Amino acid sequence: MKRALVLATLILLIALPLVSAGELSYYPNREAFQAFLNSSSPYTVVAGNDAWARGWAYYVDERLYTIKPHGNGTLVLVGNVYNNPQMASLWNLTGLPANASLLPSIVILNGTVLITGSENNIYLTERAFAGLWNPPRGSVVAFLILTSALILTFLLALRRDDSHAGSFYILAASLFVLWYLTARRPALTEGFLRYLLQAVTFSVGGSPKSPLSTIMGTVFRFVPPIEENIIFVHWILILLIASFSFYLAPKRARELGFLIFGLEFVAPMFRENLYHISGSALGLAGLVITLAIVNNVTFSPEKWKALLQTLVLSTFTLLTIAINPYLVLIPITFVITFPKRHLRNYAYLLITGAGVLLMYLRFGVPVGLPTGMDPNGLRNLERFLFNSALALMAMAYVMAAGKRGIKMKGQTAFLLLMTILYLPAALFVPSLFPYCFVLIAALTVRLIHGLTPGT
Repeated sequence: MKRALVLATLILLIALPLVSAGELSYYPNREAFQAFLNSSSPYTVVAGNDAWARGWAYYVDERLYTIKPHGNGTLVLVGNVYNNPQMASLWNLTGLPANASLLPSIVILNGTVLITGSENNIYLTERAFAGLWNPPRGSVVAFLILTSALILTFLLALRRDDSHAGSFYILAASLFVLWYLTARRPALTEGFLRYLLQAVTFSVGGSPKSPLSTIMGTVFRFVPPIEENIIFVHWILILLIASFSFYLAPKRARELGFLIFGLEFVAPMFRENLYHISGSALGLAGLVITLAIVNNVTFSPEKWKALLQTLVLSTFTLLTIAINPYLVLIPITFVITFPKRHLRNYAYLLITGAGVLLMYLRFGVPVGLPTGMDPNGLRNLERFLFNSALALMAMAYVMAAGKRGIKMKGQTAFLLLMTILYLPAALFVPSLFPYCFVLIAALTVRLIHGLTPGT
């Protein structure tokens, strides 16, 4: 037995230099950690002294609590030998060098679990828990209540007029429920895991690192930062995207929102973006709500009401920009296509500009503009055009056959200018393609309604 342990240690020592920061390793093996997960023993989590170690220990504690009770049993140490004294006192028993604890790994040692890594990679240990799915009862109840409340709210709002919008919304909501019941669970991308580490660090008192992680960290102070809750929120955001799509249609033809919903979600490229949790669902929800406000709110002539409406519009615009900084042109596009209300436009630019400036001062200026086209830019554009072929053909036909011209002011002009700006930009910034699906779908339906004679 001792010879086998020595041999395993030597093999691991030889392999360690070959293990990159992007890989998760197990010692002695993954089965030993799985046995710990399958056991009924209680556990206690002890975090390292750094804020990021305390934050990740918070995640590990809540993650394990879904399957195990707290108590005196297995000791779970989080961090590395440089910030966790208890881990340092045991590390010599592994026979590994101290700097090996800076790599993402799961070590089972004498009934103690060591979850190691540094601030740059410990989030990769989330992969060790990826197979678990045991949502707390409170989370399930909250998800069902929120989902039902949202569907009922939009249904009642869309049934107010004499159109068939309510019936079409029931169909859209049914398709959403069917998708949820049959789709595989969304996976957390590596980029999102970085945000998750920043978020849990902020939730335990660390410094905020990005707008998205700050939003998440604020929520995690009240809601456990476990995958089940993240996935539930992700599905609620998808429901918001589908629901507010009905408010991108003309006011007198809300039922056409079903076409917008269909043109968005029928595209595999758009749905693929939602199969992975990367934070883009929040940005898409922010964009759809922003577009819905632009397309529906008649700004009050009373200054204080108009200011309140502008503040709401600015809030969702800032949320969208916080997730994808390249959408910073939304306010400028709005002012160009809605030029008459000068006071409102100045207030919108001032509030949004001040918000963006504060974000830059707090989190730093985002990475600069790309120096060249993305290597997969043309391939992504080809896929986008293929996925949007139905909308593009309908748009081309209506523009060619329509007897009315496109007014360069108002909602349709706003969507058209946004599309003209951001579709070419997506060649350089691929993360803009999902937003372009929303713009193309809304623009197509608006053109069908506005340029077709008799509408």
